[in-house]
Amino acid sequence: MSTPVDLLCSRIRSLIREHEVRAGDRIGDERSLALSLGVPRSRLRQALDRLEADGIVRRRIGRGGGIVASDGRLERNLNTIEGLPEIARQQGVRLETRVLRAEIAQASGQDQRLLDLQPGDHVYRLLRLRVADGHPLSLEATRLPTTPFPDLLQHDLSSLYALLRGHYGVSPGYSDETLELTLADDEQARHLEVATGTPLIHVHRVTTASDDRPIEIGREYFVGADVRFHLRKYGYVRHRPRHDEHGHPEGTSSGAASSQHAVE
Repeated sequence: MSTPVDLLCSRIRSLIREHEVRAGDRIGDERSLALSLGVPRSRLRQALDRLEADGIVRRRIGRGGGIVASDGRLERNLNTIEGLPEIARQQGVRLETRVLRAEIAQASGQDQRLLDLQPGDHVYRLLRLRVADGHPLSLEATRLPTTPFPDLLQHDLSSLYALLRGHYGVSPGYSDETLELTLADDEQARHLEVATGTPLIHVHRVTTASDDRPIEIGREYFVGADVRFHLRKYGYVRHRPRHDEHGHPEGTSSGAASSQHAVE
């Protein structure tokens, strides 16, 4: 015989289906959902506990939080530079960080170029495995300059951004990220527990501090079935037309109307 919680779970499932709620979409908060369903919040929480265990919904905390539809994937927002531990915490995902390698090495040519270093400078090289709710989620290779962060390897490396802010007083200001598809090599496959050649989402990142110093090179490799990326676009970036020596827009004759190019 169905219990009141069983019936409530069915109603929430029907709500998700009838309103065509996609994974990652917000359903509402506990208060508004309890009111709309006409049930006590205590019973709603019991139903949400069960649906969350089944991977149907996820309760997200913080700004923009509430109850969201889920397919079990972690939502990673490309509009922010929050560290993965903070993202997981907000989404109620239990994240474990395993440090596989942590060493000091001489800066490579790429390190020098991207981190504004000189020949002979050194960097920290980290390799960390992120495990979400007991399953490998991502493999992250990170490089940071040694000079601004003395004795970095003596600290907890679970959340680098929290460490940089809290201990060194350095706040990430922005990051440039590139996403591409790659195939898992033998080492990546072994750590992520997938077959060699499995498609991975590769995120290449260069992070700059709030004072415009480059402070991190990051390479993250995600199992595509376990993560979803979200990006919000804001209108157009409009560029002023360049003018020739006569004050006319380049590419037009005298007296022709000027035009502005818009790039999404």
